[in-house]
Amino acid sequence: MVFGDPTRGRDGHRRFALERYEYAVYTADMQTQLRELGLRMLRSATSPTTGSAGYWSRLASIIAPSEWIYRDAHYLVADLELDASAARRFVPWPLRLATPHRAQVFASYFPFTTFGSVYREAGVVFDVMHRRTRAIYCPWMLVDDDVALIAGRELLGYPKKLGEFTWQLGVDGTCDGDARDTPIHAVARRRGHTLITMTGTLGHELVTPPPMLGRPHRNVRTSLGLALPKLIAFTPRERVVSVRHAKLDVAITGSSRDPLHEMGLGRVLAARLHRVDLGGRLPIPIGLTSPLALARQLLLRSH
Repeated sequence: MVFGDPTRGRDGHRRFALERYEYAVYTADMQTQLRELGLRMLRSATSPTTGSAGYWSRLASIIAPSEWIYRDAHYLVADLELDASAARRFVPWPLRLATPHRAQVFASYFPFTTFGSVYREAGVVFDVMHRRTRAIYCPWMLVDDDVALIAGRELLGYPKKLGEFTWQLGVDGTCDGDARDTPIHAVARRRGHTLITMTGTLGHELVTPPPMLGRPHRNVRTSLGLALPKLIAFTPRERVVSVRHAKLDVAITGSSRDPLHEMGLGRVLAARLHRVDLGGRLPIPIGLTSPLALARQLLLRSH
């Protein structure tokens, strides 16, 4: 916009001031209109349509970047000795088994999630080293909820498959505070085979418990086809609600589809019931992993 010349007497000054004022009003009006347009676009994306919350609003509530995605998640965990000669073939390069050789077998129950599912899960994780970082790697996992299966596989690289579960905490399905000898029983099955059975009692509260899921993760994310498998890294946020010692009998069997009996899982060293709140952190691709190693595990991940 060209303003009047303020050097040309009183009329020039008046014209200059008037045009500057008109321009300021015009600019403020345009900014207001743009702000209102942006707000309308935001409301249209996040406001309810046909009775349900808008897409971006629902996505934000599920991801919950500053909140807890899981509340009071229950993990019944057994620390096991691990036979490295048997387990090594289930760990893809560039990961290697950590020393001492250890694994954890767990059964879990999730009573509250931001994505609206109440479900159960079971899995195996190995202690591994990646460069100079000690982490955990998951070669096998079952779940009984389709949303958790899809998100876990596609976003976080967990090799989840559908399974069936029994979860019983306490005589009536509840845990009576700090009561000693509270019974607990968990079973994971798939396609007619009982794979993991964990039965025992809960003991005292642990004052300084180790983390359950809040440890560095290294998983493999891929798809069937020509896509190269990617190694991803993430560390979930974990807030302890309660951790109690457990005295467990653990039975691990297997099948041709789920060969847990071939993973080198040994005797129980310790066991606990973790109750934690969990929050997400985005996984970061940090490199490629061996396609040949993944091909060796293709049936374990998908069959």
